[in-house]
Amino acid sequence: MKTISSLDFTDPKTFLLSLVLIFIIIFLRYLLLSGAYQSLIFKIFQKSNKERILFVPKNNSKQIKRELKLSSYSAIIFSVMGMLLLVLWQLGFTQIYTDNYEYSLWYIPLSIIIFLLIHDFYYYWLHKWMHESKILRRFHMHHHKSVNTTAFTSFSFHPVESVLQGVIVPIIVIVLPMSLLALSITLILMTISAIINHGGVEIYPLGKKFKFFGKHIIGATHHDHHHRNVKKNYGLYFTFWDRIMKTER
Repeated sequence: MKTISSLDFTDPKTFLLSLVLIFIIIFLRYLLLSGAYQSLIFKIFQKSNKERILFVPKNNSKQIKRELKLSSYSAIIFSVMGMLLLVLWQLGFTQIYTDNYEYSLWYIPLSIIIFLLIHDFYYYWLHKWMHESKILRRFHMHHHKSVNTTAFTSFSFHPVESVLQGVIVPIIVIVLPMSLLALSITLILMTISAIINHGGVEIYPLGKKFKFFGKHIIGATHHDHHHRNVKKNYGLYFTFWDRIMKTER
């Protein structure tokens, strides 16, 4: 059985087959996680914690169809970015390693945190720019057509925005050493975070005991404010860039 290291991603046939496989994985993961979140989380909180529900989506089938269409385009673009990443890795241009013991094991969670911090920095300024640029704003507003967001909004971007969002991943691993395991975990966390932030339910802990968490970590409430007030709350994972730049509501 061939391993990922033994495949030649520069071979056209292998490239195309891998591209199709990655697309299936990305799009199915998005559909399954978004669908499960949208149905299960609302049911759980409607029974036990209704005040956590930011809004109850009604008659939004047209919106979800539009989101699924845009998300399929996003999945194609993210798949191409994934293949670019694999080719760069195979040609030796990235810092991705397959042996988890090449660095100390404690570096695996550290590299994930560093990745998220870099990604958060990049996204904040890209996001702010997309709102301030007349050209990019036209593309970004496709995402903002969903005012009452759903878990399916998480991938609902115009293709131009998908390119701008996806290109940072290969760039980061060109300079940041990451194990294949750490990178895989990070990509899953990125998907889950996007779903949570658009899901319309605040699932993160609240109250005085969790004040630090609520102050620094972005959840559904924080991002829901952005979809309703487009000039505030540009962050992705953490709130500190919004607080530093005084763009937090």
